[in-house]
Amino acid sequence: MKTSLLAALLASASLAALLAPSDAHACGGCVVPPMVNTIVNAHRMALSVSPKQTVLWDQIRYDGDPETWGWLLPVKPGAVIEISTNAWFETLDAATSTTVFAPPIRCNNGPDFDCGCAQADFAAGSAGELGPGGGGVTVVHRGTVGPFETVTLSTETPGVLDDWLTAAGYTIPPETAPVIDAYIDEGFDFIALRLQPGKDVNEMKPVRVWQPGISPTLPLRMVAVGTGANVDITLFLITEGRWEAKNFANALVPADLVSWDFATNASNYGTLREKTLAANDGATWITTFAKPQALLAPIDSAVRGKVPITLTVDEFGFPSRSVNTIAEGYIGQGVLNEEATDESCVTSFNTFAIDNRMVVDPCPAGVPSNDPSCGEVAAGEIDARLFECGENDALVDSTLDDVATALNGLHPKDVWLTRLEARLPRAALAKDLEVEPSEAQVEVEHEIRARSSKNVETICPSGVALLPENGNGSNKDRGTFVVVLSTLGAGMLALARRRLRGARSPLPA
Repeated sequence: MKTSLLAALLASASLAALLAPSDAHACGGCVVPPMVNTIVNAHRMALSVSPKQTVLWDQIRYDGDPETWGWLLPVKPGAVIEISTNAWFETLDAATSTTVFAPPIRCNNGPDFDCGCAQADFAAGSAGELGPGGGGVTVVHRGTVGPFETVTLSTETPGVLDDWLTAAGYTIPPETAPVIDAYIDEGFDFIALRLQPGKDVNEMKPVRVWQPGISPTLPLRMVAVGTGANVDITLFLITEGRWEAKNFANALVPADLVSWDFATNASNYGTLREKTLAANDGATWITTFAKPQALLAPIDSAVRGKVPITLTVDEFGFPSRSVNTIAEGYIGQGVLNEEATDESCVTSFNTFAIDNRMVVDPCPAGVPSNDPSCGEVAAGEIDARLFECGENDALVDSTLDDVATALNGLHPKDVWLTRLEARLPRAALAKDLEVEPSEAQVEVEHEIRARSSKNVETICPSGVALLPENGNGSNKDRGTFVVVLSTLGAGMLALARRRLRGARSPLPA
């Protein structure tokens, strides 16, 4: 039986809530009531795969003003849903977004210029219970996770879950019911979520779903629900070795064709990316970042060497400080977001970057790390709790444990972080995405030096000479970067920070 993880968004008709276009929240496929014009246009997902567990994180980006939100997540029996943090996706995105730098030039009788710029045009409930019981649907569990109320449902009879959800106030379009029934036929249980009464939309956070064993499949069949003609998906893979799509085409944006126009101070990377994504009728996944040990060790760029990660602190996105690694950046951003107050755990991160021992969480899934039911790790293992920061005896979302969750069951020395991107038409969403280890266990750079240029005379009217490079468009040992504009990732992180701050203060978001 094929297994996968899914966060499928459903909409009911009882809770009025307006959300600004392009806000990002966790979910998957979108189902909305009639006359509600809400379109999902992008997803950000992360998938950690080990022999011990599979964990999916999910966020969406959409246009529209939904009246209410809810989630239906088909999962393997035994799956556990947990609250995640805004800082997790903010940091992953900011650290791995593509940046294009202009070729270094020397004006006659003038200074050297090494201008860089990132393409900024790409990435890119009512009170009471959730619903009735009976009707062939078993309510396995009810509870709360962060701001959400949850119910776990199980059935072996196609069609009855649709009736249960409809009676609970959800709207199930006719074209969605067969997809739900298909997952029922494949042996899935379901978790339904919606905001607790009195909670505001701004309190919604990403959720993550943990399930035992290997499940390297993403449920694109349900992602199709509620999308427009195309949907952008960014997928972060945290695995031992570099992974890629198994049942879709894989590609790279041709770095050797990247050129720079000094008249517009921009590159053609965005055009090349769109052309690459459009191949195979749009059923293509491109790899834009792939590096080993990228969570715990500094990222080494072919252009700039060790690349710092910039955190943001205020509603205007001004940089506050830089950190060395994604893991450290995640903790720091979480503290800046006020998702936790303690970041002392980062002092031990670097010591584990090339450790070949397995990371093991001795606590049952969904149990705080200081719970009496937690055991001890065996000799030769790393306690996953060493990668957690926060107050475990306070609120669930006061612990920054996404790094610990992602590494559970993996050996840090062998862990790669890979970023895949796609712009899939609805026709390509007819099958789930399967991922597997790539035959090409080589790094993919996210910082690119343009190989050619035009309109150089706009900044060097007296003549120009291109400066020598160190292969593959690299010039990282020169240290002459005069202008480096903000990357897309930093922009996205700043935008997320502005929204978060807006939720806590009267300042405009």
